[in-house]
Amino acid sequence: MAELLRRASALGLLVLLHSFVRADTPPPRANNDPAYAALRTVTVATGQAFAENVVLKRDIATITLKKGTVYFLIPVEGRVTGAVFLGEGEIRVEPVAPSEKLNVANLTKSATYTDTFSRMVLRFTDDSYELLTREMTVREGAADPKAQDALNDFRKLLRKGRTYTEPNIAAAFIRLNLDGRFLIDVKRKAEEGLFLAYFDGKQHGDALFSVDPLGQPFTRPEEVVLVNLGDKNLGIWVSEHLQAEGAAAAKEDSRLIDAENYRIEATTKGSNLAATVTLDFKALVDGVSVLPFDLYSTLRVQKITDRAGRELSFIQEDKDEDPDLFVLLAEPVKKGEAYQLKFEYEGKDAIEDSGGGNFTLIPRSSWYPNNPLGQDRANFEMILKTPKGLTMVATGQMQEESKDGDWQVTRWKSTLPLAVAGFNYGKFKKNSTTEKNTKYLIETYANQHIPDYLKEIQMMAEGTSTTLGSLNTVNMMEKAHSEATVSINLFSRLFGPLPYGRIALSQQPSVSFGQAWPMLVYMPLSAFLDTTYRHQLGLDRDRLFYRYVAAHEVSHQWWGHVIGWESYRDQWLSEGLAEFSASMFAQMVYKNDSFREFWKESREGLTERNKEGWRPIDAGSVNLGYRVDCGRNGHPASRMIYGKGGYIVHMLRMMMWDPTTGDERFFTMMKDFVKTHFNQNVSTEDFARVVEKHMFPGMDLEGNGKMDWFFRQWVQGNYLPEYRLDYRLEPNQKGQTRLILKVTQANVDDTFRMPVPIYLQYKKGIARLGVVRMTGNATADELSVDLPEKPERVLLNAQEDVLCTMQQ
Repeated sequence: MAELLRRASALGLLVLLHSFVRADTPPPRANNDPAYAALRTVTVATGQAFAENVVLKRDIATITLKKGTVYFLIPVEGRVTGAVFLGEGEIRVEPVAPSEKLNVANLTKSATYTDTFSRMVLRFTDDSYELLTREMTVREGAADPKAQDALNDFRKLLRKGRTYTEPNIAAAFIRLNLDGRFLIDVKRKAEEGLFLAYFDGKQHGDALFSVDPLGQPFTRPEEVVLVNLGDKNLGIWVSEHLQAEGAAAAKEDSRLIDAENYRIEATTKGSNLAATVTLDFKALVDGVSVLPFDLYSTLRVQKITDRAGRELSFIQEDKDEDPDLFVLLAEPVKKGEAYQLKFEYEGKDAIEDSGGGNFTLIPRSSWYPNNPLGQDRANFEMILKTPKGLTMVATGQMQEESKDGDWQVTRWKSTLPLAVAGFNYGKFKKNSTTEKNTKYLIETYANQHIPDYLKEIQMMAEGTSTTLGSLNTVNMMEKAHSEATVSINLFSRLFGPLPYGRIALSQQPSVSFGQAWPMLVYMPLSAFLDTTYRHQLGLDRDRLFYRYVAAHEVSHQWWGHVIGWESYRDQWLSEGLAEFSASMFAQMVYKNDSFREFWKESREGLTERNKEGWRPIDAGSVNLGYRVDCGRNGHPASRMIYGKGGYIVHMLRMMMWDPTTGDERFFTMMKDFVKTHFNQNVSTEDFARVVEKHMFPGMDLEGNGKMDWFFRQWVQGNYLPEYRLDYRLEPNQKGQTRLILKVTQANVDDTFRMPVPIYLQYKKGIARLGVVRMTGNATADELSVDLPEKPERVLLNAQEDVLCTMQQ
């Protein structure tokens, strides 16, 4: 750290020396390891083994080679790392977790996946070779050329990728450098290894089954996956922990290292980004000498050195193929010891110039080399250099700003470990105020000119009857600034104070999404346009997003950074809490009608059928995250993660409401949640434990002091109960009004439980009468209540308290 501070004092000299270099040819230390080269080019060996009803059991998969021939690959470093099967085979994958069984049943009409195949490529560093050769004898003879063809086809898929009709997170399993991953095991000689089977499924299409002790792409820390790679069924169909580990453990750590400190010197010019990054890390395991890193594919490494100044070999294939970065250390690491690496790289197309001084950092989290095997929180110190005339804003606290010839230079430093670091820049106008109650610094950055694509739209509009007028985002920056100010004040009262001291809302050229890094929010350009402009530009399809985007993104300072999410299964919690926070903004600023409309629109987004005929609520459980999407269901994942995720939190709030203390119990719980897990990544189980700590007897529907019933139904399940209220109002003997009612619950199973609130509507407003606790598909016993005043109506679920449908 002291070294960087000394370097920072000579900032002008540093940035002068930092120049762009050509990266047209690979550096001499790239891809030069002999073992890696052998893995990269390994072929089918001579010899063959006849298989008849040979069974290979790998975790939840049973592979049966019914009749055919197995061709093993040439050994690498004394180990056979694969085989090709040609013939008749069958694979059965039997998920264990209820949500996984439900997902497979949604896709195949059976809780067990079964398919047949005629060719299968096996790659492994586990004991699969030993198991197979116990059942078969390898005999001399030439290999069938079709076996090498199958291996080549698989290689091409991994390296070149495949074009799909629709995007899907399953694409994380192609354009993947499997050879680099294999090299970790080959060099380490670990007992536990990787297993992978790629096959031509006859019923469901091409698929991949894999077991990796280091976790799988996207679904880490889970080690077992079944991925469908066909266009129609593209998706991660199953993802689980190893059976030997029992129940899935979100806290499981598959990282090899813990990144602790980053010192970054980066220069941007046009579409180009050049950087020198020094990383301090601690080893979490023994014996590893190959480390994977996540770095954007167009950023080409020129040189990597260790603390001793030794230049290290590394792996980084062509940017259009499988460009995953691996570093080959001079010697294996020792657990608990500290190490340092220095990366030098640069590349085009990491920055998008949209014209008018509008720029986009495309690789938001992979513009510096980070840990792909798990989430780290690290300290960051960054020196960022841009052409003069542009304003830079970044994560951390600005330490220094200066001009150096034609360059603008800023230095930023984090005051506590962050999950991610980033920056934004452009020809910004800046507005800065301090929120009076929290003393929090609120900054807003809007571009003084619109991007070129909006200029084109404006020119087209001038030739029609449409009047866009003078598009100007600066004019609306005060609205975004005010919403951020209100949000910081409100959420600090509800959830507790933030530790950062500042937040910057910065405009980005994109109109359709926002993103929040600690202290830095990338706001969609549409947030700086009024409703008239958004309508004329066709940007009013998702009204909730555009109306509450500032509140949602500001809340991610709590839900995403002060409190992170542990794995993809817990992303619903981060986005759900942000949606819930936006609803609180709606209630406090726009009052109860807007609050109810917020949840009504959320419910409709979950229960209305899309053009593919799917209701998002039916696509799967919310803890599947973006895995809910597959090639045929119309991408319902975002509706689930945001909409249902928010609804889950909203239902807890409504359930914990008290007629005397109101929301006190719920928000005491939320402050406890933040305080208990401050600056940590949390799992759904962590959240459930906090809920159980603050639950009251009326929530204990199973009588065991647990909230398992709630999380089982709403997080792991995909229930959508239906309710009907039947009631009548009669005079009683005292001249008052007697309410006689009964509630019916349907469209669930016999175990489903839910407290359903009853409301009374009067001229002066709505009052909550109480709750009816329902179990299964049933009609509750008729209830009778004497009321001091006759209501206009009796309502069920008047505050959208339960995610459900209502029978009229």
